[in-house]
Amino acid sequence: MKKLLILLIVPYSFVAAEVFEEEFPDGDLQEEYSLDGQACFDYIDNKGWSEGENTRKGKSFYVGVGIGSSGASMQQVSYIDSIQNAFIRAQMNAKTDMAESQAKQITSEISNEFVQSFKEGVKPVDIITNNDLEAQSYDDLSVYQKMKLLIHQKLNESISKENKDKVGENERELQREIDGILSQNVFRDSIEATAASNIRGMKVVYSNLSAKPNSNKTNVCNVVVWSENFVKYADAMTTGNFSVLNNPKKKKKPLKEQVKKGDALMVTFGTFMDRDENGDMAILSYAQSGIKSNTSNSQQAAIRTAKLKAERAIIQFRSENVEVQEKINNFEITTEKANGMIDTYTEENIDRRQRASASGTLQGSTVIHRWVKKHPVTSRAVAGVVVAWSPSAANFAKSMKETLEKQPNSSGSSSTYQIIEPEEYDSGSSGGDDEDDF
Repeated sequence: MKKLLILLIVPYSFVAAEVFEEEFPDGDLQEEYSLDGQACFDYIDNKGWSEGENTRKGKSFYVGVGIGSSGASMQQVSYIDSIQNAFIRAQMNAKTDMAESQAKQITSEISNEFVQSFKEGVKPVDIITNNDLEAQSYDDLSVYQKMKLLIHQKLNESISKENKDKVGENERELQREIDGILSQNVFRDSIEATAASNIRGMKVVYSNLSAKPNSNKTNVCNVVVWSENFVKYADAMTTGNFSVLNNPKKKKKPLKEQVKKGDALMVTFGTFMDRDENGDMAILSYAQSGIKSNTSNSQQAAIRTAKLKAERAIIQFRSENVEVQEKINNFEITTEKANGMIDTYTEENIDRRQRASASGTLQGSTVIHRWVKKHPVTSRAVAGVVVAWSPSAANFAKSMKETLEKQPNSSGSSSTYQIIEPEEYDSGSSGGDDEDDF
């Protein structure tokens, strides 16, 4: 018998090894999975930054990475808009991460319960507690008791054996399961976290889109930077104290010449800050929208949608309230059967909710670039805009509003204004990661 047992075990082990090798050929176990947002992590590594606090010349600034993904497939018309939404979610994730780094309320509850039930032998009849103290014969029954007995007998006769067998079937099955359990361990792990903050002065310095048609997977990421200086810039935009934004020693090219060009427009979303030809800190906001049909109305609708989203991003830079609530519940039950088998049941539920709100009056925003291109992934038409904001444009808008709100002068005097039509430019440069501004 021992030899036979060995002969049975050894081939089984050999076969199992062969099956394992077939399912996992050489190299498969060593395969490295790609990390979502890897391009953004590589970017901050190349800059010598790290997530969270960084320092330069004695000043601290915050660096964050936001990751999002497209919910639509590449075959859908809404795919382009879904990419825009993915970048918005990525920025929201970066902002909520920053809110959590400031203050995060965490509640935890862990419980572990163990029960063991052991039975052996046949349970005897308990004649003490089950002794019938009522009537000992039919004659001893009352009229009411006889009537109940008659009804019971008639009903019993009218019900088929098949239906009788069905009664309590589930209960009997459950009882058999319970009787077969020797012990059970129930583990519960619950975590709840909340955070909220007002985020001002967070700007995008890098964005990336990664589309893989084979897996129909599209991921995006943003690198964002926050500093006290950026808060001052954002507050100056709100209050109108534009002197804070000016640094004559740091003059750069006009904003139109800083607009990104070519394929970079396809992967650029959100607000980028940089200085203009006056040395003023200005904003370039990028947004896009899919063109749903080959008509002029559809193209213009996409342009208007992109414009509004770009303007909204500038308001979000000035001030945005973000909230995040996350719940994680883990559930594990280990059951030991009387026959020696052990069953394990696990369950995990994750609930993450984010909310961001912003409002404000925007003066001086101007569309400095409009474009229509064929998307490199789907070849569908996509329209985009670049909206610029600068202190000089804001001052002009304010002055124009004040003039128009004045009552007409009876003297008949009039003023003339030169309307400057924006020119189209295809040239540009990356913007906004000059650490001296942090």
